Amino acid sequence: MIVIRATKNLLKELKINPTGIDISDPFFSWHTNIFMLNRRKCIVFMNDLSRLSLMVTGIRSTQYKNLNDIFFKELRHYLLSEGIDERLIESYLNNGKEMIITSTNNRSVISTMNEIVLVSKEIHKEFANMNDRNKWNNTFIYKPIDYAQPIDVFRKQLVKQF
Repeated sequence: MIVIRATKNLLKELKINPTGIDISDPFFSWHTNIFMLNRRKCIVFMNDLSRLSLMVTGIRSTQYKNLNDIFFKELRHYLLSEGIDERLIESYLNNGKEMIITSTNNRSVISTMNEIVLVSKEIHKEFANMNDRNKWNNTFIYKPIDYAQPIDVFRKQLVKQF
């Protein structure tokens, strides 16, 4: 099961009440927030374990009901572009077919996610597409993951788990 931990702003946009869940596997838990980039709504997802980030731009309020489909599609597309074995991606996505939306619970992940948003707002003209931006975002190194790159941490965990 994938747990989406939405910020108050996103919960308000989605017009839903969060489901109560306290404990989840950090590898299947994603914090998410909404922000504006080039006058378009963007949603950023960040994996709790690896700090892997995924941005989806140009999302409309009519698409909110399909948030899980959008997330799975964009995650599959991004991981394939990083050269990750399709079998591992399918295993991860099949393991998380069910999605629960709840409130945030980790200030460290929120801070890292806010940093990605801040950087994205400042350098928004340098990338031709979101796939390039996501690749670039996932090369940052962070202290909570022992100064490693998020894509490397995510890839190692995929191999280890599946």
